[in-house]
Amino acid sequence: MDDKILMGFDFGTNGVKALAYSVRMEKVMITAYKSYPVITPYKNQTEHDPKEWWSAFVWCVGKLLAEGAFQKEQVSALCVSSHTPTLTPVKEDGEPLMNGMIWADGRAVEESLELQRDYGKEIASVNPASIRPYHIVSKLFWFKKYKRELYDRTAMFLDCSNYITYRLTSRFTIDRSMATNYHFYNIFEKKWDERLAEKLQIDLRRFPKVCDCHEVIGHLTNEAAEELGLPKQTMVAAGASDTAVATLSAGIFSRNQMAYSCGTGSSVVMLQECGEREQYKTDDRLITTGYADKDYMMNIGVMSNTGGAFKWMKEAVCDMETLCAVTLHKDVFTVMSDYVTEAPIGANGIVFLPYLAGELSPIYNPNARGVFFGLSGTSTKKEMLRAVMEGTCYAVRQNVDIVLDAQGMRPDEVREIVATGGPCKSSAWMQMLSDILGIPVTIQENTEGAAMGDVVVAGCAAGVFSSLKEGAEKMKTIGRTYLPDAHKQRQYEINYQTFCELQKCLLPCFDSHMQRQESREMRTEGGNI
Repeated sequence: MDDKILMGFDFGTNGVKALAYSVRMEKVMITAYKSYPVITPYKNQTEHDPKEWWSAFVWCVGKLLAEGAFQKEQVSALCVSSHTPTLTPVKEDGEPLMNGMIWADGRAVEESLELQRDYGKEIASVNPASIRPYHIVSKLFWFKKYKRELYDRTAMFLDCSNYITYRLTSRFTIDRSMATNYHFYNIFEKKWDERLAEKLQIDLRRFPKVCDCHEVIGHLTNEAAEELGLPKQTMVAAGASDTAVATLSAGIFSRNQMAYSCGTGSSVVMLQECGEREQYKTDDRLITTGYADKDYMMNIGVMSNTGGAFKWMKEAVCDMETLCAVTLHKDVFTVMSDYVTEAPIGANGIVFLPYLAGELSPIYNPNARGVFFGLSGTSTKKEMLRAVMEGTCYAVRQNVDIVLDAQGMRPDEVREIVATGGPCKSSAWMQMLSDILGIPVTIQENTEGAAMGDVVVAGCAAGVFSSLKEGAEKMKTIGRTYLPDAHKQRQYEINYQTFCELQKCLLPCFDSHMQRQESREMRTEGGNI
């Protein structure tokens, strides 16, 4: 009974991943996953029901306990991470006033432009990161403009993980990695900025208390302990963004390392020291946000669809592959990856733009859409599958190039790229990525990077680790390293150039196409088809 159990919970776009880690045995004892619905009430609106988050969390805790791998009394601490930024207005008792506007929500375009135009300089002096529609500050102004009655009733503006930690402890808290997405958090002074809040007429009392991610914000309330079946003395860490803890689990603590986190979407991350205002650099093509270590910021290239594009192919055209997987008792994505290797490099000239849900970096455009280019009468499904996988790797390559440019670095200065996430299970995918990047790619043996990062944070909170760095190094599980093939890289380079040209040429077309679609929908609604 002397073994401590640490729990990590990572809330993603489609569901929550959970795991229980044994400190004495130094291994993951059990994992769980529970999905929840993505709600799209209107065009460019993407939401989650916060109560679905909690229901999924409760289910996962029950699943971890039910397997009997450990006793509930052994649970020492837990940490929750999540997708961000999500605007979740709640009452004083934590009751949500509306669904959470998640990162993919695009309704605050006008507000982001207004903020940049009217207050750009003031905001940049506090947080130089570009203002986008997905940021909390943009969503906040949309909410204030169109939901004024609910806005006036709001006691606190939370993100996803902060809602869960409130349900656990009855305390409103947030860490720096998530606070930076509010834009009212001064990254240089490391606090909410009162002058900016006064300028924009925002009440800072409605923002959570900023903590270190590994700070113990409290223990379980009686109500939470009873509902979850966990001991009341279970410590709850403040938590962090999913990208921050995924980067942490990869052991990234220096500028010459790079993390690649891949799931439905994916991100490329490098660290930048939080220097003086004059030294601090941002790049409008990237997302800049806080890290688990308060002395660093993250320069992030975020792609909306990587694994999600492959999942779309499975659901849209891979019925036979799904049947084959069932027959062979294999994962369908493994079967699809095997088919990819049967098609030639370059997919016989087919190029795929993976913009199935718009794009974030480097071309922020919610109107961007997926494109197959180069199809012919002889094109095969295997070639299309390969084009999808190659297209996601080209998107990663583009973001790697831009992140390196922002850092003032060359590819040969990158010591390592550490990859985490579901697609890491595909050796074909990882080898292709290494070949296209021209950089070695090392995968984590445990592909649940963010949830493992949560365990690091929970362990630090519980005193198991003396620092985040110690915990990350202790937990880092290095698997296979994929080395680039120079000959293959030259072959891929042809389609990569086409990928970049297509992107540039189609950017204005995405917007005009969406305008025509909206116009058509309006005529249809009016009965003039």
